[in-house]
Order: sequence, then C-alpha cells, then structure tokens
Amino acid sequence: MTDPPGPHPTAVYRRRRALAVGAAVASLVLVAWLVGALVGHGDPASVAGPPPPSSSSPPARAGTPVAASSSSTAPPAPKPPPGPPPPCGDGQVSVVAEVGSPSTRAGQPVAFAIVVSNTGQLPCAKEIGRRVRELVVTTVDGATRLWSSNDCLATAGSEVRVMRPAERFTYGLRWSGTTSRPGCAEVGRLGPGDYLLSAVVAGLVSDPVVFRLT
Repeated sequence: MTDPPGPHPTAVYRRRRALAVGAAVASLVLVAWLVGALVGHGDPASVAGPPPPSSSSPPARAGTPVAASSSSTAPPAPKPPPGPPPPCGDGQVSVVAEVGSPSTRAGQPVAFAIVVSNTGQLPCAKEIGRRVRELVVTTVDGATRLWSSNDCLATAGSEVRVMRPAERFTYGLRWSGTTSRPGCAEVGRLGPGDYLLSAVVAGLVSDPVVFRLT
C-alpha cells in the first residue's frame, strides 16, 4: 500500500491507521463477549419450593385430650370360703313346676316336673330328696286340693346336693289324670277343665302353672 499524499508526514498517517484498526478489533471483541454472555446465561435453575402440606391429620398437641376406648368387663365371681359349702338359704333356691303340654286330652297321661336350682353366687348344700319333694294339682282357683304325688308314691329317701350357681336338678313323673287322697284312697278321674300344678321342695312352694284337660 502506498502512503496517501497529504500535508502530514507519513508516520502520522500510519499511527492513525493503527489506531483505527485497533479500535475495530476491540469493537469486535466487545460484541463477541456480549453475544457470548447473552447466549451462555439462560433462565436460572428452578429452586424447589417447600413441600405441599400433608393431608394427614397433624399430631395431637400436648395437653389435647384423646378419646380412649372403653370396655366393660364382668366382675370376677366371688370365691367360695374354704371348707364344705354352707347350707342353702331359702333366697338362694328356686323351685319351679313344669307341665309337658299346656293342653292334654282327659284320660291321657301328663308329664309333670320339679326343677330346683341355685340362684346364688356361691355353691351351697340342700336337701332335695324324695321325702321333701311334692307335686300338687288343685282346682284353677287353688282352693281345692285334687291330687298329690305323695298320696300314692313312696316318700322315703334323702338327697343332700351341693348345688353350684345356676345348676338345675329336674325330677319328673307322669300323672294319669286321677284324683288322690292321703293313703291312696278315693281315686277318681278328672274331667275336662283348667287346673293348677304347684311344686314343693323342703317347704319352698313354686308359682302355680295352669294346664288344661280337654
């Protein structure tokens, strides 16, 4: 390249060209740096936020009452005292009369029974033998005695039983539908109608039970 003509020395024009070239190079470097900075820095990485609240119930705070399940248990049964069981009191013994059928044809046998049980909470001893048991049939108003199991059947025999709580002792017979008197005299047959049956054990009398002969 030839030096341009001008009033200044050649060295001056050379310095000016060097400065112009340097300025152009510096501008290119600045532009390249700016482009690189813009391209290299994208969106900032997402920062994990706090975890979503749990759907489960929060723990109970101190002092918060908590409902407790309740269960009912039966009290323990009383223990019997040492030694043999004591005699049963009248309040511990239940005597019940039972009839096999509420209605029976006249002249047909009827099933009767005495049921003795201990209604107390402890075992006890009771005489419930044949000599202290009796079944009695009366008119429906209870005024007239018509038949007794002790009129014609043997009444001997002792039977002392140790009765556990709720234990039942049942004694049955079949009644032929006749009347009776002590010593088994004047036996007759009962006709259709309503009658009462009662049970007796050692002086304890059951509630009467109504039955019918048809």
